[in-house]
Amino acid sequence: MTNEELCQIIGYKYAEYVSTLQKKLRQRGYLTGPLMFPDLGMLFKNQVSRIHAFVMFDTSYDHVRSLLKEIDSWFTFFPLEEGIFRKYLISFMNSNTHKLKKIFDYLTDKGAVKYYHLFEQVHKWRVINPTFLINGSEAPIEPDFDHLLDDISVPDLEYGSFADISLNKVSQFLVERLWNGDGGCDLKKIVRGEKNFREKRKAILKEMLKKEKREERRKEIKENLKEMKKELSLGEFREAYQLLVANNILEKMYYIWPFPQSKCSRYMLFLRFDSMEDTKRAIFNFGTQARIFTRVSIVQSVETKEWYGVIYVTGDPFLGKKLIAALDRCPKIEDKKFFPVRSFPSSHWDGQSISLGEYYHPQTRTLDYPYGIFFERIRQKLETPG
Repeated sequence: MTNEELCQIIGYKYAEYVSTLQKKLRQRGYLTGPLMFPDLGMLFKNQVSRIHAFVMFDTSYDHVRSLLKEIDSWFTFFPLEEGIFRKYLISFMNSNTHKLKKIFDYLTDKGAVKYYHLFEQVHKWRVINPTFLINGSEAPIEPDFDHLLDDISVPDLEYGSFADISLNKVSQFLVERLWNGDGGCDLKKIVRGEKNFREKRKAILKEMLKKEKREERRKEIKENLKEMKKELSLGEFREAYQLLVANNILEKMYYIWPFPQSKCSRYMLFLRFDSMEDTKRAIFNFGTQARIFTRVSIVQSVETKEWYGVIYVTGDPFLGKKLIAALDRCPKIEDKKFFPVRSFPSSHWDGQSISLGEYYHPQTRTLDYPYGIFFERIRQKLETPG
């Protein structure tokens, strides 16, 4: 008997049961979401990918983060466990790998970064939520490494074809909010949240305008203030949402954590086998039938052109050392890269939504980041004394 059938028998609405369960899971730190991620291939006419940048440095986290945030396509900063150097794993949206690489080459030449390695992801993420019970018994808290290459159904990881739509300002804004799961992806809550944000932002801009003397800067503030005065209606959001849903662009996801989120350890793992088929089987078998959350995809090293299966792992706090030892015993793994993420201090972490705004062009239906501007901002920061 399904939970839905049971609810019908006892006279309890299934939607209310699901809502109550979700609320309790969130309160106890087991649930994140809903999140609604767009299919990047269907959303943009040009190729837009993710870049995962592994960076080593010997200056402060704050300094490196302030430099790399000038690349305004970033969306996560994960601090990694330290060795001789401090380390970050940073994710960017990307519209030109060559231009992004030039920025990292410059940072390396200037000594701001000691080493970097870029991995490009042109495939979807797939989420494998944890298994808690198997035949009434607790599921294991670590993968079964003896069966990584067993036959398993591998879902399609390719992005879809461009949907031939143009995003207006409301659609762009909605994509950014749904990506973050703002308001539980409830349109009414998103509209209310945006209204409150705009009221607060208007007050800040008015104060800035009073104090600003430079005419160029005053003009910029006035333009921002004018934009903040525009009211966005629920009807506009519904129309934008229906456009995205009608074209099958959005994918709704819940992340269920194997333990309360604050007690979980996180790792990024890159695995390469002698064939793409084995690599895909391994990443999908990794978190199957285990109390582990995994998010998996395929990436390519920008430097070596080698392909890897990437696994974002969330699990037991002591899983890391077990993973390293177990992976060393897998002879069919040709290469592995293991990045344990630091939990504390939280000030080293950062995240934001996908950046559209001024970078999306409705006429061409493309997302293009101005890497020349990003480069110049970083150069000024590095080369300006004080």
